[in-house]
Amino acid sequence: MPGTARILAIVVLYKMSLTESQTIQGLIQAFVRYPELHSSLSVLIWDNSPTPLKDSQLLSSFTYKHSPKNLGVSGAYNRAMEIAEAMGCEWLLLLDQDTAVAADFLPQMLKLGSRFLNKPEIAAVVPFLVDGDRILSPLKVLFKKRTPLDQLFEGVYPGEVSAANSGTLMRIDALKQIGGYNEDFWFEFSDVVVFHMLHQHGKQIYIAGDLLLKHKIAVLDFENSMSPERYLGFIAAEGAYWDTYGTVIEQAFHTSRLLERAIRQKRCFKDSAYAKITLAYFLRRLFLSKKYRLRWWKLQSLQRDFPIVLGRDAQA
Repeated sequence: MPGTARILAIVVLYKMSLTESQTIQGLIQAFVRYPELHSSLSVLIWDNSPTPLKDSQLLSSFTYKHSPKNLGVSGAYNRAMEIAEAMGCEWLLLLDQDTAVAADFLPQMLKLGSRFLNKPEIAAVVPFLVDGDRILSPLKVLFKKRTPLDQLFEGVYPGEVSAANSGTLMRIDALKQIGGYNEDFWFEFSDVVVFHMLHQHGKQIYIAGDLLLKHKIAVLDFENSMSPERYLGFIAAEGAYWDTYGTVIEQAFHTSRLLERAIRQKRCFKDSAYAKITLAYFLRRLFLSKKYRLRWWKLQSLQRDFPIVLGRDAQA
């Protein structure tokens, strides 16, 4: 019989208080309802905000750490991996600051972590993330095209899977084997890259079909949550992903899709900034080399904040 898993849950905060984070509030309620969680599960709150929170009093199983430098989610997860390993934990439970966590989610994840404790081939356990009726994660990947899995699916998916960071139970040993999170992809596409690398290393992903989390992804909501500044960060990381991991044909296909996207954004969105940004990146991919684009992107990503500016890249 497998033993009980040890899990470190990490919540990455950015310019948000503890009371404003529905994730943290949901975790607190779970520990109150299930006090036995204290023996097997700890919570690390990693704050990437410019200034630390003044009042960070929490339950005994919660630890608050402020980073004077914004490490992004990738840097925060990598630091949490080191902390979790020192604590003797086998798993990291990755969480955003704005995911609705039901009280019974933690006991269910602890049960799954214990179930797969001695199955190193399973690198991650992922729930379904939904926004209303829309499935956001997990996604099946075919020729790098990502489409939602059927919510009735449960078990190890036989092909490549991509999933959102938030809600993922990640095996620490598997994460170490792929070198941790790629901190160049400090925010956008961090999850796409890490799941792609797990697949490249022959790891399996278990889909917990009976677990459901409510979540919103700003990059999909251009009318309410998205901003031109945030979109700049997304499209820069998107291009870097294809330039780093795509084939020549896939890179050319991505370039052509940018022009189609710019036309669609011009037609559909009141704010013309999105179409202008997409068109600018389309032209960059036509007239600038991949080596130059990646060098520019890496320099820009060091800012670890929005906006990622288009100008002044002659210094790259």
